[in-house]
Amino acid sequence: MVIYITVKNILSGTNPHKNQYREVYRFMRKTIKKLTAVGLTLTSVMGLVACGNNNAATENKSTVDWASVEKPEAFTVMADGTVPKIADWGDKFDEQLKELTGLDFTVVRPDHSSYYDAVANSMLDANSMPDVLILSSDYLALYAGQGLIWDMTDAWNNSQTKASGRLVPDAEKIMKANYVRGVDGEKALYGFVPARGNGCCTYVKEAWATAAGYTKADLQKQMSYDEYYTMLKKMKEAKGVDYVISAPGFYSKEAPYTNYLPEFYQNAQFTFYYDQAKGEYVDGFTQQEMKDALQRIQNAVKDGLINKESSTKTTFTSRNDFKSSDPKTESGVFTYWAGTWADKLKNEVMSSGLDGALTAILPIKELGKYAERLSPSWCITSHAAETGKAEGIFKYFIDKMLDGGDVQTLWEYGPKGYYYNVKDDGSFEFLPTKTNPKTKYSKAHIDCNLVLADFANGKDPGKAEQPDNVIECAEMFFNNSELVDSPAMTEEVGKLIGDINTERYVVVDKVARSEWTVEEAMKQYTDTVGSKVDVALKSLNTQFAGK
Repeated sequence: MVIYITVKNILSGTNPHKNQYREVYRFMRKTIKKLTAVGLTLTSVMGLVACGNNNAATENKSTVDWASVEKPEAFTVMADGTVPKIADWGDKFDEQLKELTGLDFTVVRPDHSSYYDAVANSMLDANSMPDVLILSSDYLALYAGQGLIWDMTDAWNNSQTKASGRLVPDAEKIMKANYVRGVDGEKALYGFVPARGNGCCTYVKEAWATAAGYTKADLQKQMSYDEYYTMLKKMKEAKGVDYVISAPGFYSKEAPYTNYLPEFYQNAQFTFYYDQAKGEYVDGFTQQEMKDALQRIQNAVKDGLINKESSTKTTFTSRNDFKSSDPKTESGVFTYWAGTWADKLKNEVMSSGLDGALTAILPIKELGKYAERLSPSWCITSHAAETGKAEGIFKYFIDKMLDGGDVQTLWEYGPKGYYYNVKDDGSFEFLPTKTNPKTKYSKAHIDCNLVLADFANGKDPGKAEQPDNVIECAEMFFNNSELVDSPAMTEEVGKLIGDINTERYVVVDKVARSEWTVEEAMKQYTDTVGSKVDVALKSLNTQFAGK
């Protein structure tokens, strides 16, 4: 069987003979489904496509005539909770976006807590697969490696946004950081990011610091781990509370996994990473840095500094603890998203009648830098490519997000008349939220402090209304953070990572609660999933070591 076509071109849809390749897409999907059913791998399927043509990767490099691409037919978008929910005027957001773009689309909004379960279910069958969806960096790598996401490298390079001259200085660096490997093993752009990913920094209640004998100036100095730990102990003693730090789990279930307790994890790597010194991929979870991190977390829980019940906490319940006035539940330190959340947390604390003064502290010396996550990406699925919609969706939906005008305003600030109004002097007046009239809207999907492109007139219409503490916190974070690496993904890793991570979560929880020692936990980890880790590492080092 010989099909003279590159894997990349099949998956990107970048060929003038679109109808021919849509048929190839359909063939591939049917074949993948059949072969998967009998235990054959995606690699085997791709081998069928390329068999008999060792030079396939160099053929059929033609690209789309982007000037002639027309608007797509009706398409479906699957979005997480970062896009305005129906309960927060999501219907009005959709209406105004349709009016501005002239597009016909339907937005599916799964519950935020089960979003990736909904994504996984939708990707099982072309009939349920959305045309567009939002994916975090690890899921982006997973689905791109499975050939389920459209390669938009050529689309981005020919985009109006890239050619606009409005990109912020770090924009290309951010976009490049999101390149992941497709089924051909080559890195490409499979998702568009309209904003940088942001990250978490540690907020300290100034009232708690004062009670423990610290000034605001003390909080603004960079501390060592020992100095930070001493401050926590003094806070606990001064306030007479059950714990000091509220955390939504002892780990995060998406990359970067360690961002809710950065002072304790420091430079530990939760998952597989490329060790430059060794020249190979290793399991960060078994390295000494992670063992030391787990011991620090266990000690902090024993000392009553971190809530022992953190494994049962969510971001919502952790924020509730941070604003609680009950000494059994109130916390004084909380690591959460930088920028906008500096003001949101302040207001939440004040809503409980507490002193809302917060300081976002510098990363401790041993940590060095906070982790800036890779931004969730807007992706176009293979289903959209198969049905001939991919190019049109990119040009008229994705590329318009940062148009420098009305569409960008909507993505940043939400539907006019519901999220904000414009006063006679042209300034923004943010409106009370639909779900809590005591608070006001400040953004929609894109944070103006994170956006990757300026407005055409050089003035972001709502940025002047951003509180000073938001601007200061964002500046502090980006001056003291670094981008995490994009995750490496192979078919084997994709199959095994769920079981491996589940055991990692068990290990962290058990050690944190002193049910296991670090040594016992690591033995359990090796005994339970060690063979799967070996297979995953072998696949990474076979395919990607040195690349």
